Amino acid sequence: MPKTVRLGDFCEYVANQQRAIRSVYTEIEEVQFQFNELHRQTLASWQAAVRQTVPMLLDDAQLPPEVAQSLLRAVQEEQARIEQEIADLRGRVEARRQEADAVAAEAQAGLQALRRDNPRLDADEEACKARRAAIEQEIRRLDAEIKATPWLTGLFRRRRLGREREAQRRLLAQETVRLRRVREMWQEEKRSFEINQAELRARWDAASAEAAQLQARLDYLQENLARLSRENGAGRYLAELQTVPEAPEPLRAALAEVVRLNQVRGEYEEGLRTVAEALGLLKGLAEGLERFYKSAEKVYEEQRQYNLRELHVALSDSVLNFHALWPELQAQVKDEKMLGTHPAEFSRRVRPAITGRLSEQAIAAMFESLGDALTQATKAWG
Repeated sequence: MPKTVRLGDFCEYVANQQRAIRSVYTEIEEVQFQFNELHRQTLASWQAAVRQTVPMLLDDAQLPPEVAQSLLRAVQEEQARIEQEIADLRGRVEARRQEADAVAAEAQAGLQALRRDNPRLDADEEACKARRAAIEQEIRRLDAEIKATPWLTGLFRRRRLGREREAQRRLLAQETVRLRRVREMWQEEKRSFEINQAELRARWDAASAEAAQLQARLDYLQENLARLSRENGAGRYLAELQTVPEAPEPLRAALAEVVRLNQVRGEYEEGLRTVAEALGLLKGLAEGLERFYKSAEKVYEEQRQYNLRELHVALSDSVLNFHALWPELQAQVKDEKMLGTHPAEFSRRVRPAITGRLSEQAIAAMFESLGDALTQATKAWG
């Protein structure tokens, strides 16, 4: 039945549920550690059993008709899959080679553009240098003429020559700026060219390397199509085998071991999926309750700080029933060593909680009920 508590106790209740969830999370995380290691061992045993059984299956000329037909179908399907991969690889190899060729062409075009610009900029630089030399020579001539002109009798002439010299100096400064700009343009073009060429070289290397890798895979598949189709087809047939077919010994014993490991592997894979889902739900719940707790704690802090009327919050049946799950679930998952070796039992215990009491709708309803209860309680303050 519903329960009404003081605001401080309400905050403590939320904090306790958050701690309970984290405790369950830790227990299930321990199970996950067990699952990961034992699944790795099971997978290694399964792979070894399949490797051992594939040649026995392919070399047996007296296979029962049912086994032979299923095996042939798996081999044919695997051959079709490999042939499709070969076709895809051919297209990808061609695309990467075309990309590498396009990058090489772009790099060559950049080099040709630089070579075209280089003579033009060289000519501009030489022209600037020639004009500067002529101006410097004119300045030296004017300097000499000024020195040779008497101060008193040649005053006006000295002034005219001085103005001409200043004009030449301004021209020299302009040519110096022009020369610097030409050289800067060349350095900028050269720098841009080098950066662009480095980028193009990296792209060409990447495209060429990928093309080589794809070509190696393509060559391998084409050269080994028949063998890979048979081996992969047999491997897939074994991986999907759920019951032991009639077959002569020792093949039947090998098939029985593969079937057993298929079942164990499937149970661990389902157990790992269940673990991942449970941990994800619990993590999200704990984080959501932490955010809600902070909101409720702020309200409680206001009540204490301003000496407000004490609030009482109603905990609904749905909230109480929802959080009653944690002690039950913790008891179900506490023995991680036993559950680690019985993944099907773990899934049997935990899966109903994931799909039922921890469903998306149930979680949303719980948070909504908590929020509504706190909002309703604060109305007492007016």
